[in-house]
Amino acid sequence: MSSPTRKLRARRPCADRQTTTVRRLVAAVVEAVDGRRPLAQLTGVLTAPAAAEVGRARSSGQGVRLDGVRLCRISGEVTELAGVVVTRRGRVRALAARIEWRGDCWRCTEFHLLP
Repeated sequence: MSSPTRKLRARRPCADRQTTTVRRLVAAVVEAVDGRRPLAQLTGVLTAPAAAEVGRARSSGQGVRLDGVRLCRISGEVTELAGVVVTRRGRVRALAARIEWRGDCWRCTEFHLLP
């Protein structure tokens, strides 16, 4: 008599480390846009063009929060994302960013907050 065969299903990973890191990085950038985090804290993770864009998008504590983020892994070292930024007053803005592995950490190389 033959033994019954079982198909094993791969389990979905609980949390992908890269996804978690990228989301935290973008959340910190949004905190800088809101004014809750000094932009100087992010100098190691923002390239100069991205830091300039964050500086232009900076608001004065409107209660901006990140919502509805979608990630697209271009490669193991590049992730692009789109998201929604919502203010306390209910204003909704689109966010686009590119995060790249450079040297020893993730860096935000592109950041755009659309009007």
